[in-house]
Amino acid sequence: MKNRSIIFLIPLLIAMSACQNSFLDTADPRTLNSDNFPSTMEHLDLMLNGIYANQHSFGLFGHNMLSKNSYCFDHTQDQGWTAFQFWNDLNQNNAQPNNEFMNETWRDAWKGVQRSNALISGLATYREKFASANDEPELKLIEGQAYYIRAWHYFYLISFWGEDFIINGQGGEKLGVPLITEVASELDQTQLPRASVRQIWDLIIADLKRSETLLEGVTWSGNDRNRVDMWAVKSFLGKAYAFSDDWANAEITLKSVIDGSGKSLAPFDVYNAMFNGKNEFNSESIYELNLNVDRNTWGAWGDQSTGSSIGMVISPCFMNNSGGADASGWSNVFPHDKTLERFGFKEPVVNLIPNPAFDSNSPASIDNQPEIPDPAYVARSRDLRATQQVDPRLYVGTLQPYLDSMTVDGRVRPIVPFKDVPTTFQAWSFRKYVNLEGNEYSVNVNNGSNVYWLRLADVYLLYAEALIRNGKSGEGLEYINKIKRRAYGLPSDVAAPGIDYTSLTDQTNATDPVLQNDPLKYERWAELYGEGHWWFDVRRWKIGAQEATYYQSVRGGPIQFTDTDYAQPIPQSEIEANSSMVQNPGYN
Repeated sequence: MKNRSIIFLIPLLIAMSACQNSFLDTADPRTLNSDNFPSTMEHLDLMLNGIYANQHSFGLFGHNMLSKNSYCFDHTQDQGWTAFQFWNDLNQNNAQPNNEFMNETWRDAWKGVQRSNALISGLATYREKFASANDEPELKLIEGQAYYIRAWHYFYLISFWGEDFIINGQGGEKLGVPLITEVASELDQTQLPRASVRQIWDLIIADLKRSETLLEGVTWSGNDRNRVDMWAVKSFLGKAYAFSDDWANAEITLKSVIDGSGKSLAPFDVYNAMFNGKNEFNSESIYELNLNVDRNTWGAWGDQSTGSSIGMVISPCFMNNSGGADASGWSNVFPHDKTLERFGFKEPVVNLIPNPAFDSNSPASIDNQPEIPDPAYVARSRDLRATQQVDPRLYVGTLQPYLDSMTVDGRVRPIVPFKDVPTTFQAWSFRKYVNLEGNEYSVNVNNGSNVYWLRLADVYLLYAEALIRNGKSGEGLEYINKIKRRAYGLPSDVAAPGIDYTSLTDQTNATDPVLQNDPLKYERWAELYGEGHWWFDVRRWKIGAQEATYYQSVRGGPIQFTDTDYAQPIPQSEIEANSSMVQNPGYN
């Protein structure tokens, strides 16, 4: 959905209703104010498009999300570029209140809450002053979407900055974030203390239940298929129940999606290609952020972007015409080497040997390389893929040097080890959410690959977790196995001896203490790798210290983790602006 120039002034315009008692009425009818905006259905649609667009604003999925927050905290990435201390801090679990990247995410998450509140308030004004009876069905649709997207933004606020998750009934009393459901008209209304963790999750659930009622029976098609529908609401509601420790309601709600939505796990070949602009809105997709290449806007800067510049940051490195390495964007970060081990890839770093076919009388080029990867390494790597000794999802999420490729300037080019990274590193490249048909500059730094925010695999695994928590381990194990079977190209509903896990403590591909004998955790990590979910699982399972021990370090330095690192620091600018705001423990 395109952003139709929603501006920051909309909430202010609505708030101006508190300032209508001037002794002299000088209102200009050509100027937007609370008496004439929103006064049409088109105005409301404009505001709705604005809150959808905010999901891919710069601090969220337009740029910062993944590589400048969650990928750092959960060590999905290592650093190709180490010259920015803010980034080093995030990758070492050492964020500070002045961290630029997280402050941008905070800003834009609150901007989404603000816009949602403005629309909800605007709907009330419209109903009171302008609506006809015929408008009500469409007003309910708009309202249902507004509540969903407000809950969506609050999900990130509480999941990044809430002092804790609710675990086994504990933690709900800890500090959450301010609870803001109305447009402020006076400064005092912005000076709000932090609500509790429980209060914020209660708000998220209440918003989703309102949305569920308003959007009951609603599905979309054609140009509207990216909008929130009833199944997106029920799926998010089930996830919110799981994340707030309400496993009984999580089981019921997630099961309703599985039984009633008509969704199914996509075949492996569809799944394999769907993160790079293909197979969008497929049978597995429940809610995806609709992104488009915009030739008129460079990247996510400004309020007009319809795409994302995430791909610039995580872009692969490929072989250039001279046989050397080129970055297909900024190529700042690459998959942490420990990731490969977890998927089951334990080969040493690729070594290059003299090319017996090299023509020394001709310049080195992509067709005439002085060195080539060791053929024995290539043969072993191909065999590992063909025999599925390595989890196939490794190759869905990453690109292996010399065995994988991308197209640049009309030519298929091998992926090469990450540029400017020491040869002691594996230095693979990311594959999800990058452009494989050209470099990121070829799409004007506006990657149009849709982001799968909720898909059926996530629902299955959350449902499995709910079943296990509710004493139904056998049923839960079956849903874990459904995900694993699809990963190995098998029918998800047919038992697969030799592939299926036989218990909840069975051996996985991982050999580390965290995931080695925990199929539920391993499958959530492997299936959703690179999609920005793992950090929140790490938080709610309280395995941050174990993860830091496993990953050990990034190129910026050793990973340091204490329990206060689960919650990110409230931005210093917010502490200074809001007299009622208090900092998270560990950052004073």
